[in-house]
Amino acid sequence: MQKNLIKAGILAGMVLLFTACKDDGNDLGDGNGDTGVITNVNDIEYDFNVPSTYVFERNNETTVSFSGQSQRLAMNKEILSYFSVTSGKTTAEIEAAFAHEAGNNDFIDAGSLGLNASSKNVKSKIAASDDLFGSDAVAKEAIQAVFSAYIASQVADVVPNKDNTATEGNAGMIADGSSTRYVNGKGLEYNQAFAKGSIGALIVDQVLNNYLGTTRINNEDYISKNDAETLEEGKNYTKYEHHYDEAFGYVYGDPSVDFESPISYESDSFLFKYITRVESDTDFSGIQEQIFKAFRIGRAAVVAQDYDVLKDAVTVLQYQISKVIGVRAVYYLQAGKNALAAQDFGGAFHDLSEGYGFVYSLQFTRNPETDAPYLSASEVNSLIAKLEAGNGFWDLTDGTVLDEVSDTISAKFDFTTAQAAD
Repeated sequence: MQKNLIKAGILAGMVLLFTACKDDGNDLGDGNGDTGVITNVNDIEYDFNVPSTYVFERNNETTVSFSGQSQRLAMNKEILSYFSVTSGKTTAEIEAAFAHEAGNNDFIDAGSLGLNASSKNVKSKIAASDDLFGSDAVAKEAIQAVFSAYIASQVADVVPNKDNTATEGNAGMIADGSSTRYVNGKGLEYNQAFAKGSIGALIVDQVLNNYLGTTRINNEDYISKNDAETLEEGKNYTKYEHHYDEAFGYVYGDPSVDFESPISYESDSFLFKYITRVESDTDFSGIQEQIFKAFRIGRAAVVAQDYDVLKDAVTVLQYQISKVIGVRAVYYLQAGKNALAAQDFGGAFHDLSEGYGFVYSLQFTRNPETDAPYLSASEVNSLIAKLEAGNGFWDLTDGTVLDEVSDTISAKFDFTTAQAAD
């Protein structure tokens, strides 16, 4: 049985063997304190080999597969392009792409991923994790309806007013330097709400609450088959290996990303892009490697059948990925506040629209100390209501509400509003 050795092909010489001491005081706000929960990847103790890249093989053939995740990321990217005020797409056409059915020609840029032929779609995976929504179909449908409403409102409200100047209560265009933003009557760009909201509702929820969620990580059938190295029919991987790779694929599966050794976001539009953005802030330097290394250790632990180490890797991923969402929510709210102070309404509304989407995504994060989102759905809805009150973004010029919302978010994490705002 392949118990403690990972075959890494020609990269076998690049594996590392690492045994760390717990609570080394490493920064990144990662001190584990007395909670017993590991949040820093360098505190994970293990006694098996871990490759320096995401390469795992059996009989000299890869065991890594996440084509479905690559398809959904590509679908979501093209759906976002349909929000363009010049796309000519109807609500029904965009919604059909969102809820794609195999064989329908919903995607123009189907490419080598075969999007039109695929049985995958984005909508069915919005708010669809086993852990958060497995027994709550009402909440799942309500959240999916929010994204469908973004689509419908863009077509019905913003597109017909694309040649009008936006004013309080009226949708239209607004200048942002050399760019033009198209907003609703509250200043919100629906495409940004959809894009950043889906980072949480699709990607983070699937990664942290589904594939790496308690229901699947503790699945006895998956574990027993993994221990026996029982491969899926016609495949070179166990079900456990594949489910772990599917979590990985939601983060690194954009075709532009070198998933074996990712460095930059290239043309990725979703979570991986913002991991690299947070990495560029010196207050959070190292977070990119925290996440990538935790994924490698966890996958190696699946092969080594060491489920305790796997769970430690998962808690690191919960903590670090959730932090990305929290940091970017605060960052964009503060950037919007500064732009409003400079009376740059186009730039402000764009930043605030991105922040709005990241705030919405907070309900899909996962705090490893509480095993619940850092902010609950009701807390998130309360913050969204503050941003939308009255004339929405038009009424936020004094920055008071933006500071209140930012401080509420940062207080849930271990960073300050000032750190995230850099």
